[in-house]
Formats: sequence, structure tokens, C-alpha cells
Amino acid sequence: MTEEVHRKWDIIFKWFGLVAVLASAGWTVHSYRESRASELEQRKYAQGKDEEARTKDQNSFIFQRQAMLYLDATRAAAAIATSADRQTLHEMGERFKQLYWGELVVVEDRRVELAMIAFGLCWAKDGKDCKRITQNQFGKPIDPAQIKAEPLLRNFALELAACTRSALKKDRGIVFGEVSAANTTCPYD
Repeated sequence: MTEEVHRKWDIIFKWFGLVAVLASAGWTVHSYRESRASELEQRKYAQGKDEEARTKDQNSFIFQRQAMLYLDATRAAAAIATSADRQTLHEMGERFKQLYWGELVVVEDRRVELAMIAFGLCWAKDGKDCKRITQNQFGKPIDPAQIKAEPLLRNFALELAACTRSALKKDRGIVFGEVSAANTTCPYD
């Protein structure tokens, strides 16, 4: 080999070396960017899952609290409507007022609110000359044919329980045992 050919091959090998180094550097930058993007995507996914889990935990807490308060309200209304024991009437009356003016207001839906109001108004009149609320939870008139019971304190207590059941079933998707023909329904649905 002559010196010129040797120099020519030397330059070609150096260019191949430079191209290989540049390609390797490019591949390294590309791989880094891809892994960084993948890592960021995984981090976003994990944060989304964490947020979803936190929201689910919070909703679970609120639901448990809501269900407990709903059951307390129906228990208090039933005791007020049916008990003859003064002590029970006093205790349950106080509990109903606490729920009516406080805790339950935070978590109740509109149909339970209307049932609480109807019961509270009837109870305030000592169960005499009670009148029904005339609009449902959507502000539309209630069909009188839908209401099967007279406006009595006991019936309002039953309707509160039915509205509680309806709220839990429709809003929370809870499946209760099948009731073929319920005697009491929520008139505010």
C-alpha cells in the first residue's frame, strides 16, 4: 500500500469511527428521552391511581357516614311516630332535631331532605292536620295517584325510610332484597 492509499483508508476509518460515535450518541440521547417519557407517563399513571384511591377512600367515608345518618334519621322518626315512652320520645326527638338541623344536611340528597321536612312539619303539629309537600326532588308536582298513604306522622316516617332506601339504591347502586309491591314508596322520586 502506498502512503496515499493508506491515508485514504485512515480517513475513511476515522469518518466511520466518527459516524459510529455520533450514531451511538444519538441513540443514547434517543433512548434517554424515551425512557424519561416512559418514566413520566408511569409517574402520571401512578399519581392518577393514587388520586383515584384517595377519592374512593373519601367517598367510602362519606357514604358510610351518610348511610349511618340516614339510618339514625329513620330510627328517630320511627320512634317519634310509634313510641309512647316519654324518655324515648325525648331522646329520639332530640336526635331527630340534631340530624334535621345539622349533620344530615351535609350528606342528604333532595328526596331525603323533602321527606325529613315533611316529617318535621307534621311532627311540629303533633301529627294533626299534616300536609304533604307538593313537589318532588326535581321541583315537579307530585302525582296524587302515586301516594298511597294518608298524611299521618307514621306514614311520613315510613316515607322517610322509603326515600332513604331509594337514595341509597339509586345514588349508590346498593341492591336491596326485591320488594314486589312496596306498601310505601318515596313520593319525592
